[in-house]
Amino acid sequence: MLEGRPSSFLFKKQDFSVYICMRRLLFLLSIIPLLLSCSPSTNKAGFGIATWNMCQFFDSREDGGEFSGWRESDGWNDEKYNERIKKTIMHMASNFKEADVIILEEVESREVLISLLEGGLKKEGYIYYGIASEESGLNVAFISRIKPYSVSLLFLPEARPMLEMDFNIEGERVRVIGVHLRSRLEEENKDIRREELMFLKDEAKDFDGSLIILGDFNIDPLIHKDEMCGSREGETVLPLTGDGSRARDGWLYSPFLDYASPLLDGTYYYDGNWERLDNILLSSSFFDGEGIEYIESRVIKGSDGSDYSGRPIKYDKSTGKGLSDHFALMATFNIQ
Repeated sequence: MLEGRPSSFLFKKQDFSVYICMRRLLFLLSIIPLLLSCSPSTNKAGFGIATWNMCQFFDSREDGGEFSGWRESDGWNDEKYNERIKKTIMHMASNFKEADVIILEEVESREVLISLLEGGLKKEGYIYYGIASEESGLNVAFISRIKPYSVSLLFLPEARPMLEMDFNIEGERVRVIGVHLRSRLEEENKDIRREELMFLKDEAKDFDGSLIILGDFNIDPLIHKDEMCGSREGETVLPLTGDGSRARDGWLYSPFLDYASPLLDGTYYYDGNWERLDNILLSSSFFDGEGIEYIESRVIKGSDGSDYSGRPIKYDKSTGKGLSDHFALMATFNIQ
């Protein structure tokens, strides 16, 4: 089924079933989430969700799709991969405790997800996982303590697939869309990114329920406000607000625009400046005083992922230091 906008860009929504595997992994198509089964552990007092760009997290299996620097000839091997997995698990187990669902960007393959879960995150309750594609090292993926009852892919030509998942959280339907939009480094990506943002606006406007859109947007709502929230031919690209009481009629709340409880730093540091490339956008239902209610957002750093000045340390395979050039971002909620 094709769902289109009045332009040359067409989105394709592909539904696929969620599979549970008992005692073994069931490998289906590369775009189908592979789920481990055991009793899920959820935060009964509330709900949490996070996003983290893991910065080119390649597995150790060379299949021809690796970026420069991530091949065996470049010094990347099983030992270094396992060390990175172990270090990442320790960081996530310590700093993501409140996150029931985690959207991950720049993951090469499901093998990385399996390694994370089997290496220790399954003990933290993360038993469901999936990846949108395995065609590059920049894929969107998820791990979760809660079983999604539906999962879809949203396609846009020349863009990375988005993950769309529906969850039942204490009787309330929550839709989560995980994204990794095109980089600002290439000028030709500007039009694609604008179409992605306008599509997300339509998703927010058309969906009658609790909606969370999160991931690496590759655009800062403060620095690039006109591009992200401005007007195109008289139509707002993506209506954002920092006031939860205004998050209605298709408007989405962004914690980086909330001046009442500002996040002092961004999630990415480049050329001497903080940037808020990673974001968590929320629909109005999280501010209506009923059901699941938004509490706060915070940037996740961790001593092993930041330097003495509090900036993220990109993973260096030669030394094993650092985690990613992005910090994670988490939002927490009460359940009324």
